[in-house]
Amino acid sequence: MTQRNPNADTAASPGDSRRESQGNSLDWRKAIVIRAFAQSPDFLGSTVFLHSLEDYRAVFRRARSLGFQGVQLYLEISGGVLNLSTPGAALEELAALARAEGVQFPSLEIAPLQYSFTSDDPSERRRGKEVVARAMEIARGLGCSGVLVIPGYVGKMWDPGTDQVSYDHAYDRTLEALRELAPAAERLRVPMLVEPIWNMFLLSPLEMRRLVDEVGSPWCGVLLDTGNVTLCGFAEQWIRILGSRVREIHMKDFRRQVGTINGFAPLLAGDVNWPAVTAAARVVGFSGFWTAEQFPYPHHGQTILEHTSLAMDRILGCVASSHKQTQEV
Repeated sequence: MTQRNPNADTAASPGDSRRESQGNSLDWRKAIVIRAFAQSPDFLGSTVFLHSLEDYRAVFRRARSLGFQGVQLYLEISGGVLNLSTPGAALEELAALARAEGVQFPSLEIAPLQYSFTSDDPSERRRGKEVVARAMEIARGLGCSGVLVIPGYVGKMWDPGTDQVSYDHAYDRTLEALRELAPAAERLRVPMLVEPIWNMFLLSPLEMRRLVDEVGSPWCGVLLDTGNVTLCGFAEQWIRILGSRVREIHMKDFRRQVGTINGFAPLLAGDVNWPAVTAAARVVGFSGFWTAEQFPYPHHGQTILEHTSLAMDRILGCVASSHKQTQEV
């Protein structure tokens, strides 16, 4: 007997007029990663500028003044204000600060590639599951909409010296880990959102769709990063093929002709076809957070915040004219 998969409602076709007619009423929320507020222009930013809860309050206030409804938090493995050992009382206080400023939390990002489902070392894989399980508890305490999961890697495109992991083993181990964690995700009501990155793994939307469906739980979905998939694909195709499995979208842009991490660009300055991306999102009925993953410029770094907010308003068709815009001093 074949069991129906809860994710098996495949993506709507472009001709599905019922879904298209819902496009303008979808709940699209505008968010930004907390690392965008860093003082460093390093790729992927940093959270070292967050020394206290008051620093978080300042970020939330600044984000809201620029028209962002959400801020994606970053969970360190150790160190910093927000880490795996942060007590429940501190989580409640942080959540209260966000509510006071009118800010919501999209998925919780765990420090990437500092945990692994794919490693050849069984103890590392066990630790990886413990990290994600704890992150789901923290996300529950904070009121995050999910946990961003990067399963590990087959290789790292930016580091050819990295030890390889066999692709089939990486897939099987990831599937096993997600299945094992699915009951906890359901109990906590915190979805696990797998993100495609440059880890030489889960390289196509067909493969990602298969993985999510084989997990067999509505508490496992996808965080689709538009920039990450543009090197050798099209974000709009990923959205159309994955359909309702896409629970959140990271907004990045990328220039294919550069072809390295230096190809990541500010929104509207790369090769992502934003009209096609938003059209695909409407067709499949996507609702939720569009989270900009942008980082400070080398000079006058915080200008990235204003530029990103304006670009998102143009892309998403929701100019936030009612929000007071602040100027960088």
